[in-house]
Amino acid sequence: MKIDTKALGDASAAALGQRKKTDSGADFKAALEAAKQPTAAQELDSYMKKSPAERMMEMILKSLGETPQSLAAKSPQEQAAIMAKVNQIMKQKMEEATAQQSGSGSTSVNISV
Repeated sequence: MKIDTKALGDASAAALGQRKKTDSGADFKAALEAAKQPTAAQELDSYMKKSPAERMMEMILKSLGETPQSLAAKSPQEQAAIMAKVNQIMKQKMEEATAQQSGSGSTSVNISV
């Protein structure tokens, strides 16, 4: 049995030529973008390296519709105003947590006979 290698070569070249025309690097670009995305393990590692205060600050920023990146892009005056709001909310949450701890720790039992 004889295999026509010229026909195979021509068919491969034609398929490759069509692919080059339609792709225009889109596959490579998509792969490059996917490689830039952090994996779940990387995100978890990054999260665990943050202090509880940093995590709380990011949570509050998110509730205000901000991210650390969007905050950095704002003017110094806007940053100061947002951080003042974040600090106010953090202080309020810490006071609430303290009140809950002291309230639950001093439970008294009234027994009447």
